[in-house]
Amino acid sequence: MKITKEAVKAWKAEYDLINAAEREELKMRLATETVEQSIRSYFSMCRLATALAGSTDVPPELQEAREKHYVELVAKWMLLAERLKHV
Repeated sequence: MKITKEAVKAWKAEYDLINAAEREELKMRLATETVEQSIRSYFSMCRLATALAGSTDVPPELQEAREKHYVELVAKWMLLAERLKHV
């Protein structure tokens, strides 16, 4: 099946609209979000990254080390978040 240039342009236009809406939503959310909420969002993304760390771009023998590294980073960010709460 061949994809036409018109179809690609239409898809791009739709993605541009979605991206613009997401940017506006993010701006509104960040304006009202506390630092703690923002950090929690960041940690959620870190957990997602940790879950995805088993990707195939790293040889299987190195994936365990990669996951350990991500888990250590999350722990460091959580410690920083705890410290910032008391600032």
